[in-house]
Amino acid sequence: MKWHVKDVELYLQSKEYVDSIIIPLIPIDFGAAMKTTAAMNEYTTIITSELERQFKGRVLLAPSFTYLKQLGAQHALKNLIDWKNQVSISETKHIFFLTNDRDWIAYDQELESKLIWIPTLPLEHMEEAHKQRVVADQIEQIIPDFLEKWKS
Repeated sequence: MKWHVKDVELYLQSKEYVDSIIIPLIPIDFGAAMKTTAAMNEYTTIITSELERQFKGRVLLAPSFTYLKQLGAQHALKNLIDWKNQVSISETKHIFFLTNDRDWIAYDQELESKLIWIPTLPLEHMEEAHKQRVVADQIEQIIPDFLEKWKS
């Protein structure tokens, strides 16, 4: 389910079945790293959309949590914990943060949720068939993280 009115209505009617939320962590930069952070956003968006598609009915894909890359993950941590606390109040059982910003790895314990780091892969010059294979391979690597968390 996506963060769209119809999906949120469905989520509210079936909360007992939708026990997980995915929150993409997206850095932004309006300077020298603008293209890099745009690529990070593009790749993370593709991956989280595919995860939402595969786990439809089990997960809600939240809007991306965006933060200024030059200020770093530590600067954004308090706001992200506030997001997490609001999600927890909604009785969502599992929270997954997905990012390709390595800085978040240092805060995995503080988040007290599943942080999934993925490498940024430049898709801009790939042929469509190759892009699809790269995304499928990445999804295959991520799915066990979800299954492991759901078992606990």
